Amino acid sequence: MIKCSGLKKQYKGDSIYALSGLDLSVEKNTVFGFLGPNGAGKTSTIKILTGMMKPSGGEAMVAGEEVKLNSVSLRKKIGYLGQEPKMYGWMKGLELLVFVGKVFGFSNSESKKRANEMLNLAGLSESANKKISAYSGGMLQRLGIAQALMGKPEVLFLDEPTSALDPIGRKEVLEFILELKQNTTIFMSTHILSDVERICDSVAIIDKGQLVVQDKMQNLRKRFASKQIEIVFESIDSFLSFIDIVKGMKWDFILNEEYRKITINSVDIDRFKHECLNIISANIFSIDKFEMKDAGLEDVFVKLIR
Repeated sequence: MIKCSGLKKQYKGDSIYALSGLDLSVEKNTVFGFLGPNGAGKTSTIKILTGMMKPSGGEAMVAGEEVKLNSVSLRKKIGYLGQEPKMYGWMKGLELLVFVGKVFGFSNSESKKRANEMLNLAGLSESANKKISAYSGGMLQRLGIAQALMGKPEVLFLDEPTSALDPIGRKEVLEFILELKQNTTIFMSTHILSDVERICDSVAIIDKGQLVVQDKMQNLRKRFASKQIEIVFESIDSFLSFIDIVKGMKWDFILNEEYRKITINSVDIDRFKHECLNIISANIFSIDKFEMKDAGLEDVFVKLIR
């Protein structure tokens, strides 16, 4: 459904490429997670794939269309929702979607029918005649996705769709996105890794404009994630003392420090388990939790980007 080959982008005045030979392949009717640290080239990639920006090199195909700047035939097959949706606050939800339908060339009756279908899908039917300025953040994002779906796109591009939402708004939007993949391929750029773990079928991680890895979610965990130890201390003093001891021992592992919580990742995790228990016992450190668990996407991401 989406295919990129050697995609490059160099902005005027910059000596470094924002994208330097990016290769991607996205299957039909999947939710594809596009990940990378800030400045990795995620938004540049989306702007190129949606025909909003011309690449400096390489080629791409989306929904059977060659990607070209301002291509009308491409835009008929895609939908797009940017990081900060811009909608007329004085309009009502239904009114906005009917307007968008007419932009796509639908008749008034077709626009109303499609708009009501999208509002129902987005869980906004009861707010159809409510002014957009009164919508919550989650409602706005769902309305934005509904707007992007009005033209019946084969591919839907979402750029950070949940980044500004509270937990309830995120849950609503993610559930909405999951419902869409039966009829649409979703290309979702985000930095919220828990969202990706929850809804994405496959993932690509880029850094400095280059592809680091692309694979299905379950394969990524098998390839790169290992077991990890999570320890939560009762007191901040025990937490800090444990860190001082461990750092002085010069172990070969990654230490993620949060308030009173330590997560240890290592290939030789069984040895570290016994070492940690010995340190806790010898120093009489009080702990709330000591758990062996599988590493998640965040741990894979940190390992690959480092």
